[in-house]
This record gives sequence, structure tokens and C-alpha cells, in this order.
Amino acid sequence: MCGLCTLNRRRFGQALLGLGAAMAASRPLLAQASYARKLPLVMLDPGHGGHDPGAIAPDGTFEKTITLSSAMALRHALLATGRYRVGMTRTSDHFIKLENRVAKSIAAKADLFIAMHCDHLPSPDLRGASIFTLSATASDGLAASIASDENRADSDAGIQVAGVSPQVANVLASLETRATRIGAATFAEDVQASFQGVVPLLPDPMRSANFAVLRDPAIPSALLEMGCLTNPLDEKLLTSPRHRTEMAERLTDAIDSYFQKYAANRDNGQAG
Repeated sequence: MCGLCTLNRRRFGQALLGLGAAMAASRPLLAQASYARKLPLVMLDPGHGGHDPGAIAPDGTFEKTITLSSAMALRHALLATGRYRVGMTRTSDHFIKLENRVAKSIAAKADLFIAMHCDHLPSPDLRGASIFTLSATASDGLAASIASDENRADSDAGIQVAGVSPQVANVLASLETRATRIGAATFAEDVQASFQGVVPLLPDPMRSANFAVLRDPAIPSALLEMGCLTNPLDEKLLTSPRHRTEMAERLTDAIDSYFQKYAANRDNGQAG
């Protein structure tokens, strides 16, 4: 056999060995990527932003600032567990239309959507967090008033929003699937249980109304009012980094409970 042929065969063999080694080395990375794609995706929606400050506290604190800081704290807490992927409708101080917040969640195929807000209530004595789910008819007058305020964000910005009329809103709410309703209610219950005794809650904190950002019929969604900027005690908590961290930990526990409980029931066909 000629020396050149032997050399070429040796090089070919080395190339095959190199290719095999590269493929073997890539398998763990591919497995990690596949595993990461299977992790639940939690979409966080910090309310308001840009020219829309949201509620303004007596001392001038903007709701949009608190919602973004709180969402970033929750994002950090969730990613630290290694159990979730986290998306955000905004990561800086800019305005996003309500329909685009929903669209981002749908495009990302989120498994859970959490809108984060702060209350601005008529009485400064009212304080505490509340958790809202979607319904065509509000659970009470307070819920209806809060939903009306939140849904006005686009119209206040001079944006013509087709589909926010009461008639269309009721149709969208009626399209919500039974599984989505169960998922949203389950998550709301988990948040209430996790906050109990740690984060102040409004009386009857679980409420429902026709919120524009909760109208995707496929994704369990909830709107969290983290506290009342019209109450001095709540305002102090909401602007505290320590409280934001504690709330993020409580919400992480609620999200853990939700996926352990609801996802298991869904996989067993009990949530559909």
C-alpha cells in the first residue's frame, strides 16, 4: 500500500474520531437545551410604563416604577430556582399597549401570566394585596372600578383600542376555557395562601373582573394588586427593596405550589 493512501486513511480515521467526540460532547448541551424548553414559562407583566405612570402616591411615587422593580425581583427569584423560564412584557420604562402585553404572552406560549400592579383606592384606610382573575361580570363594585381604571391605560394614551368595548370584552371572557379558569383560580388561591400572615391582604382578597390583560382564553392569568399606594403603610412597604424580595419569595412559593398541583391535575386530565 502506498504511503499516501495510508496517510489519507489515517487522516480520515482521525476526522471520524474527532466528529464522534464532538457529537458526544454536544449531547449534554442538546439535552440541557431540550430540558430548558420543557421548563414552564412564566410571563410577568409589570403594569404601566413610559408616559403612563399608573397610580401616583401622595409623595409622588409612580406605580410604574414599583411594578417594574417588583417584577425584576420576582424574575430573579424564579430563575434562581432553576425550575422556570421567565419572560417579561417590559424590562424598562416604556409603554406597551394592553393588547400587546397579551400578544407577547401568546407568542411566547407562556404557561402562566401574572400582571403586577398597585392599587389606588378611594379610602386611605384600605390596604393590602388582592388577586384578580377574569370574569365577564365583576365580583363586586371595587373590582369593577379597579378593572375600569386598569383598562383605561390605552385610552388615556390616546390609543383607539378595538375589542375593549363591554360587548366584545364579554365575548372574549366567555371564550375562556374551563381549564384556564381552573388554573387561574388555583393560582389565585396559592397566592393568597402564600401571602397569609406575611404580606398584608385586602378583605376578601380574591376578586374577579373583566381585565383586558387577562383575556387570553388559553393561558391561566391573574392580576396582582400588590398593595395600595393611597395607604401610607402600604406605600412604605411597596417602596422597600426588602419587602419586594420577601414578596418575590412568597410569589415563588405560590408558583411552585401552582405548578405542582395544577400541572399534575392537568396531566391526569382533571383540569380540562
